[in-house]
Formats: sequence, structure tokens, C-alpha cells
Amino acid sequence: MCYSLGASINAGCALAVIGAATVHRALRHDRRMLGFAVFPLVFSVHQFVEGVVWWSLERPFEGDEIFRYLYTMIAFLVWPVLTPLAASIAEPDARRKRIWKWMCGCGGLLALYLGFLLAGADGVAASVVGHSLAYDPGFDRPPLIADLAYLALTVVPLVSSDNRALRLFGAMVFVTFVYSLLHNRAAWYSLWCMSAAMFSLIVSFGIRERARSRVDEMNPSMR
Repeated sequence: MCYSLGASINAGCALAVIGAATVHRALRHDRRMLGFAVFPLVFSVHQFVEGVVWWSLERPFEGDEIFRYLYTMIAFLVWPVLTPLAASIAEPDARRKRIWKWMCGCGGLLALYLGFLLAGADGVAASVVGHSLAYDPGFDRPPLIADLAYLALTVVPLVSSDNRALRLFGAMVFVTFVYSLLHNRAAWYSLWCMSAAMFSLIVSFGIRERARSRVDEMNPSMR
């Protein structure tokens, strides 16, 4: 699988267009799904940022390191909070909603921890490894428990959803996580983020499914 400046820009454009349509659909049919609806837009920004990183490797410019930091910040700080937060907003069951809120709090603590490490990092290096970008923040690798917590926070709220499309998205996120580690460990989160970005388009079908469920609830005679 080969990624490049062109691939990142094309992916960013596609995700921006579909993300805007997904947000519009959520606003129209079910605002509780807005948290999930913004996933493609966040991934779009992520891909545009990575496009700048690709560009800077061949054409360095003053301040280009900011984009390496920004890419790492989105990967480290946004997803462990946004995923359980989106699940808590969308969840109709009070007990499960409390679980997702608790996980959102845990995600916030993990983001603070990773943000603290990143703030003290001695730069963020980027290099091409196996046709993907490998980011190397200048801090000691966090303990394994932090990696496992990150995985749980970004996958469990999805695979535990009662929405079939979101469960499928969560399953693909997990599969691509394993694939990225096995295929290219050095560049695993760049590879994982690109793969997850493409699969985030499934969220649009999740909103459609929720909209149909609401119609069925309001019109039981149509079942």
C-alpha cells in the first residue's frame, strides 16, 4: 500500500465532501449522531496536515515541524476523547451512556498524559518507511497500558454500538490496527489513520440506519 502527498490530498478532499454531507444528514435526521458525523471531517483535516508533512520532506520550509506536531496531536489527543464522547451523545440507553461518559473521562486523562509528553518532546521527526510516514516524537515510549487504553477507547464504543454500521466501522478500525502493526510497525499510526479515515465513510450509513429506526419508532404500523 503506497501513500504519498497526492494520496493524502485526494483523501482529504474526498473526506471533506462526504463529511460535509454526513454532518448535513445528521443535522437533518438525528442530531445525536453529530459526534460520529464529524469523524470524516476530522480525518480530512488529518490527511491535509499529513499532505503538508509529505511536501515538507522534499521541500523543507520554516516552521514545517508545526505540521508534524499537529498530525501527532490529532492522532494522540483527539480520538481517545472524541470516540467515547460521540458514543455518549448518540447512546439512548442511560446505563450505557454513563459507561461512555466514564470512558470519555478516561480518554481526557490519557490525552492530557500524551499531551504532556508531546509538550516536552524534543521535536517530532518524520521519515518514509515502507511507503508510509513514520512519526517519531522525541519522548520515551509510553507504557503498554497506555497503548491498550488508547485502543480500547477508540474501538470499544464503536463495536459495542447497537448500530450495525458503527459496529462494522469499529471492526474495521480494529482490523486495520492489527494490520498496521504487523505490516509496518514503524509507521503504524500513519497507516492506521489513513485506513480508518477511508472506513469512516461507513458512518454515513450509520446515520441512515438511525434515521430509519426513528421512522419505524414513530410509525409502528409501517413495520
